[in-house]
This record gives sequence, C-alpha cells and structure tokens, in this order.
Amino acid sequence: MTNSKAFWIASMVGLIAFYTWAALHVATGDSGHRSVLVATIILGLHVLEIPVAFLLLKGRGANPLRVILGTLLFGLIWWVPARRGIFAVR
Repeated sequence: MTNSKAFWIASMVGLIAFYTWAALHVATGDSGHRSVLVATIILGLHVLEIPVAFLLLKGRGANPLRVILGTLLFGLIWWVPARRGIFAVR
C-alpha cells in the first residue's frame, strides 16, 4: 500500500484540502480556529524536515528547489516516496 503512488498522491490531496480549510478560516477572520493552529504547526514541522530530506535523498541527484518545496508543502509524505523512487527528485 505505501509503495503505491496513488496512496501518496491521495495523502497529498488530503493535506492540501486541510490547508485550504485552514486558509478559509483565516480569510474569514477566524484565525483562532483549531485548524489554523494545526496547519501552522504542520508547516513549522515541515520546515524542520528540510535538512532531513536532503540527508535522506543524498546521492539521488535531487533538485534542491524540488526538495525544499516538496518538503515544505508535504513533509514526509513527499520525501518518503521520493526516497523509495516513487516520485522524481530531479
């Protein structure tokens, strides 16, 4: 299951939907909503994952911009399949 590209893409779509939900709360002035706090924490953790992603993708010829953007937006649901060769890193 976790070697399925569809599984990882579905996880990414779910995360984007969650970010959208949190952004809608911010746009309507409800920045105190729990989803906004959780989204902020997730994005903060993804920033901390960037060095880990570079370390684990070392030797795969990874494009630095792709690693940074993929990890910032999706975190481990991007770099884990990228490490397994499911997603391109170049």
